[in-house]
Amino acid sequence: MGKNIEQKHSEMLKNDPEYAGAYAEMKDEFQFAGELIRARIRAGLTQQQVAEKMGTRQSTVARLESGSAMPSLRSLQRYAHATGSKVKISLEG
Repeated sequence: MGKNIEQKHSEMLKNDPEYAGAYAEMKDEFQFAGELIRARIRAGLTQQQVAEKMGTRQSTVARLESGSAMPSLRSLQRYAHATGSKVKISLEG
């Protein structure tokens, strides 16, 4: 059986400096995307179901979960409401 994605990612972080550098530059985006996906999974919903609850399209939810664009606070609140979550923002020093 092949390696899972986490194993491959860990291996590439250790062995590929270019990959590790690119990941480091986007680490916050990846963490943010992961939080959205975990909220949806905890709610037991598909992207389509979240989109319906938000009054938008599945492609919009996919874009939010990709981490490729920073959503507005209003969009985050709608996503949180759709997944039974709440938005919590913190700035750490």
